[in-house]
Amino acid sequence: MGKNNFNKNVATAPYNFVPLNSTVISDNDSSVVTGIHDSYDYFERLTGYIECKLETLTPIYIRGGLTEEEVKAKKEAKDNSNFFSPAGQIRIPGSSLRGMIRTLVEIASWGKFGFFEDRNLYFRGFADNCKNLREEYDSQMKPFDKESKRSIYKMSAGYMVKEGFKYFIYPAEKTGDKDKQFYNIKIEKASEEIKEIGKKRENYNYYKLKDGRSIVVSGPMSNRKDPELSKKHDWIINKIDRNIQNKIEIPEIDIQNYNRDESRGNKVPDLLKQCYDDKEVPCFYVEWLDGENNNRVSFGNTALFRISYQKSIGDHIPINGLKNKEKIDFANAIFGNTFEGEKDPDIDPIAGRVFFEDAKLVNPNNNCLMKEESPGILLGPKPTSFQLYLEQDSNLVDELKHYNSGTRIRGNKFYWHKSGEKWEYKHHNLGNSNEKIKTKIRPVKPNTEFKFRIRYENLSESELGALLFALKLPEGCAHKIGMGKPYGLGSVKIIPELYTSDRNGRYLSLFNRDGWVLAEFKQKDRMLNQTVSAFEEHILEGMSDSDKGEASSLWETHRLKQLKKLLEVEKGKELERDHKSEYTDLKKFRYRDVLPIPEDI
Repeated sequence: MGKNNFNKNVATAPYNFVPLNSTVISDNDSSVVTGIHDSYDYFERLTGYIECKLETLTPIYIRGGLTEEEVKAKKEAKDNSNFFSPAGQIRIPGSSLRGMIRTLVEIASWGKFGFFEDRNLYFRGFADNCKNLREEYDSQMKPFDKESKRSIYKMSAGYMVKEGFKYFIYPAEKTGDKDKQFYNIKIEKASEEIKEIGKKRENYNYYKLKDGRSIVVSGPMSNRKDPELSKKHDWIINKIDRNIQNKIEIPEIDIQNYNRDESRGNKVPDLLKQCYDDKEVPCFYVEWLDGENNNRVSFGNTALFRISYQKSIGDHIPINGLKNKEKIDFANAIFGNTFEGEKDPDIDPIAGRVFFEDAKLVNPNNNCLMKEESPGILLGPKPTSFQLYLEQDSNLVDELKHYNSGTRIRGNKFYWHKSGEKWEYKHHNLGNSNEKIKTKIRPVKPNTEFKFRIRYENLSESELGALLFALKLPEGCAHKIGMGKPYGLGSVKIIPELYTSDRNGRYLSLFNRDGWVLAEFKQKDRMLNQTVSAFEEHILEGMSDSDKGEASSLWETHRLKQLKKLLEVEKGKELERDHKSEYTDLKKFRYRDVLPIPEDI
């Protein structure tokens, strides 16, 4: 999203986004492209390590694994409050440090948008405050017929069946003059028919009648803007059409998307699971074609069910580079892309050339752990909130863009820094007394010192500069790591020191009076800054004019100005004091207020 001046109707959140880059800058190191990086070019490449001091500015928490006994006792991860402590030694795992730094390298080097879950999200917008979303839902589910001046239901009805490892939908028979598969039935009449088969009508349930038809009961509905949708009826689905030529195979991608729909209500039945207990589960569905002209199916338990957006999350990432398989950016060149290589056989795997050790306590004998407490409820991200996760050109609710619109995702998500003083559940109890989702944690105290080492091999000067750029943040900025970021946990300050290896000298002599000749030398800050400058120059030269603007350094570009704001410790604390980094109140949330860019908050 470009600059905006939204001065009203704005959302608040403990996070914000670094906007996407318009192009990707390649790592032009030929040793990566040709594969020579697997061998050492002793005279031009850089090898050594970075010694890092890490100080916790707020409490931090990274959960430890379950013991063998706890696994056998079928305990869940939330039952373990211990900090990550292999062999009883408190540490910050190298994998966590690696992931944190890789993301920053990806952003600073104008890389491809990193690991994300490309899937279709679901929505139901017949009563939403956003006009665009209501119209989008209506266009797929009940288009308006001008002649009859009524909405004509577009969805179909049938029965879901599991056959082996696949799922199919057998359409319901069509009856009557209008070849209907389903129709309304008043609640009173539905209750009588359900009573005749010896059962009681309950919300979110379905009932097989003796004649082969099914009654489907929705959940309670209220506060409807559309009188036609008021809760005055249940649904009758005709009996199954067993003609195998008419059955519809549900694509695996739609099975996966359905399983990953976290926004589906807890009381709404899971049709896939019901297929294990019932051979024929009544359902409603719509068929559609995706952007590659593949047959797709959305399905639900009632007529006005949640449908899939026809565009996936990945469709909102520009294809000009951000998803280009052929380009090798700095993040992949330095950290490797073996994960992508395993996922996509068309991508040649690249081995990483940086190795992160665990961060160990400087004073392991000190008691650095806080007492066990329950943090505020840690909820998962809600990308379905398009007013927050998609770029918006307007803050007017009827003009908002959703996931079927032509817009981009907001970019990389970061949490604001906070004081870390009010992370406990007692400060964030919003009336949710569900004890099942509460957990216990024992964070590490603020002002605790760790140290860790990053070893690097065969890097070019600009590649090493990218790594150092992500470690050595501007004055007043800090990194975030671990759990509980929305409530102020995880702020850490890192101070790097650069060591390089003279590999030519290392192999001229094996021993001296002190033992092995390692030929590793600590470099002065001037050398560190020079290496960072080489990286910055490479990126500034490669970026588009629109991304560069008038910037003479990376931190002056529009993108990294947003990143810098998110990393500023005092800025985050200021927003915390002004209640501008809290989750939007649920009563206000339904109005879909827009989240401004970081520098406009």
